[in-house]
This record gives sequence, C-alpha cells and structure tokens, in this order.
Amino acid sequence: MGLSYTEAIRLVEAEAHRKRNVSLSRAEICSIFAARGRIARHTIYSPISTPRFDTSAMDGYALSSAATQDATVDYPKTFEVQGITAAGDEPFSQMERDGSIPPCVEIMTGAPFPKTVKQEDFDCCIRYEDVRVEERWGRRFIAVTKPVKPNQNRRLAATDFRTDDAIVKEGELIHPSHVMAMASVGITELSVLPKPRIAVFSTGSELLPTKSDSSELHRISDSNGPYLTAMLEDWGAIVDFLGVIPDHSEDMEQALLCGLQGPRYDLIISSGAVSAGRYDMIPTVLERGQARTVFHKVEMRPGHPVLFSMLPRPGTAPPDSEVAFFGLPGNPVASAACLRFIVAPYLNTIQLQSQEKPYKARIMAANYKLGIHHGIPLSCSKPVATVPIEKDVFRPGTFCGSTDQDLMVQLISDHSPGKIKPFLEANCWIRIPHGVSEVGEGDSVGIYPMR
Repeated sequence: MGLSYTEAIRLVEAEAHRKRNVSLSRAEICSIFAARGRIARHTIYSPISTPRFDTSAMDGYALSSAATQDATVDYPKTFEVQGITAAGDEPFSQMERDGSIPPCVEIMTGAPFPKTVKQEDFDCCIRYEDVRVEERWGRRFIAVTKPVKPNQNRRLAATDFRTDDAIVKEGELIHPSHVMAMASVGITELSVLPKPRIAVFSTGSELLPTKSDSSELHRISDSNGPYLTAMLEDWGAIVDFLGVIPDHSEDMEQALLCGLQGPRYDLIISSGAVSAGRYDMIPTVLERGQARTVFHKVEMRPGHPVLFSMLPRPGTAPPDSEVAFFGLPGNPVASAACLRFIVAPYLNTIQLQSQEKPYKARIMAANYKLGIHHGIPLSCSKPVATVPIEKDVFRPGTFCGSTDQDLMVQLISDHSPGKIKPFLEANCWIRIPHGVSEVGEGDSVGIYPMR
C-alpha cells in the first residue's frame, strides 16, 4: 500500500512551506508593462483617490442644474458659452455673467468641471444633442428645453479608488485588469515573486533524443519532456530541458548533478524510471546522492509510482540547502496527472497561491446527448465506470455543457495512461476520490479544467 493522496499533498505542502521563504527573499521589482502573469510579493494599495477632481462623463456643456428647473420646450432657458475645457486643461474659472443670462462652459469627456465662481455652481453636464446652439452679437448661447438633474453626466472626485484601497493582494496572480488599475493611480512598478526555475529531463533508452532520426523503429519519441516543459512554462516557470537520459545510473547521476550545480533551480522534475523494474534506477540514484525521500508511491491512478525527494544542494545553508525533486511516471497521461495534482500544489505553496478548487459536475453517459431542456434523471444512476476503491482516480474527461442546475461531464472511454490521442480530446480532469468503487450517470464529481 502506498501513501494516500491526501497525505501526499499534506507532505508536499509542508515541504513547500519550508522553502517558501527562499522564494520570498528573492522578490524583484517589475515594471507594470511586464507584470502580467507574475505574482505580487506584497499587497499593493492605491496612493491616491480617483478621480482626483470632478470630470465630465460626456461631451456637452457644464452649467448649473438649478438654473434649468423651469426650462421647457416653449420657454427654454438660455446660457451663454463662456469658454471651452478639454481633457488635460486646467479647470475653467473666468466667468462674466451678462445680466440675467447664466454662464456655461463647453466641456469634453474627461475634462475637469469648472470651478464655482461668483455663486455659479457648475454641477452637471448637458449633452450636445440636448441643446440648441444660437449665435448672437458674435457670442454663442445654448437653449436648454428641459430640467437637468444635479450631477448629471458628472463624475465626482474619489468615487473610483479611495486612498489605501487594495488593488493587488499579496500572492495574487496579476491580470491585465490589475495593470489597468495600477496605472490609473500612478503605480509604475511593483515587487513580484521570482519565476520558479525548473530543470526537466526524461529517462529511457527507448526514447529518441530531440531532433534525432526517427527511423529507428525500436525507439519512440519523447513526449513527456516537451509536454512538461510546455505546461510549466504556461504556469509561468522558467524551464530548462536537460534532454533525454538513457537507462544508466551514471547518466542519471550526471543529470541530477547538472540540476544541482547549474542555475539555482527551485525544483527538478524527471519522467520515467521510478517504478519497480530492472531499469527503474531513479530511487537508487537518489539514495546514492543522499536524498531525503519524502514519499515514493501514492494511492492515485494514474501516477502510483510518483516519487518526491529533497536533494542536498552542495555548499548552501538552510533553507536553501535542498532542492525539491519529483520523479514522475513514464506513461504520458500518468506523468501529466502527477504534474497537475502533485507538482502543482508544491508550486502553488511556494508562490503564495491557494490550492485549486474543483468545479462540481455530474457524470453523463458517453452516448447521452444533452438537450436544451433535458437533464439526467438522478434517481436512476446507471454505472459508467468502476474504479479502485482505495485510490484517488484522475480521469481525463470532456465538459459537455450544462443543464439548468448542473455542469455535465463525460469520462474519456479509453483512459490508458500510455495513449495520447484520447487525452488530446479531453478538456478537463475528473477526480473520483478514494472510497468510491463505481461512478454512475448523474453522480457528482469534481472537475478541473485542462490548462
């Protein structure tokens, strides 16, 4: 019996917590132009309130709403246009009232409202299309034919961000909307966590090195190395692929040594050579290197042989004296499952990220067509798959849509961990927890979108 999946994740998170301070101590300053996809080291607060002044929400005329209350089509209210204010201009303040005719100011969207001068309270903006413009004696007037509400088309100061509002929280992944918000309050750079640096290598004498002649029919192309590299880079890591390592202990030791003595990697990941076969040499090589094995074999499917160790880093002091090592199985889908559900929790923890929560969905039979007004009768659950009761099972699936109440998902029928084509058809992972031996149509499961 291997370790339960739940206990394995507890151990992964515990080791990652011990390494978290290393990542935090290497925080770096990043321009907001390069901040997308990075993780904030600290909570970022707005240094100002915005807008910093009252602005117009429309192109039109700023005027006093009180002066329009008696305006009608038959008896319009006349205002004299005293000037024009564009976005970026100083607030207009030069007013000359001609007798009973109140002043107004032509104003553009985003321009500051005129200052109150001589009891003229400019508290609203009327749109161009809601007035009639008249020219008299070389001067310009507008006729307003209906009352205007106070603050109409006026953006009040400090109604967006307030000083000390949190824009990005510590440990939050920065999205373009965060960049917009930071730029709007004048923040041009921020402290972010360093991108995790990861070494990846594949093992197996049967694997063809990248760019090699594929005419050797007794050998196969390496799919794990490129896949692991692509996924880790998609998650924001810097990845060095160290190549395909043949099934010789000396070569594997050299690969590990390269991972330990090269750039300061946060973790090293291998695929293959972790099971119990004659040529599965990773456990032996780790033992020779005085690695501290956290666990080997987990009650999960696929991915049972997965291995997690901490390798001593020569010439360094705690907490940076060890490098995390994950030995993933050689079957491609098993390797993918372990990356997502064993390695990702480690990366999330060292980067202040919360662990991914599944969406809830219901199982739909493979031959069932989801109609617009039809759901699955939950009272008659037909068996869809049997699973080992002692294991957490991760199966590729297809999200099919939703009913009025539920997300619906189908299991990929061919779930061999060595087959890639069925995996290509999947758009989510379906988790079936230990303690369950059979899933049926309509059963509730947790799903994780492929990413």
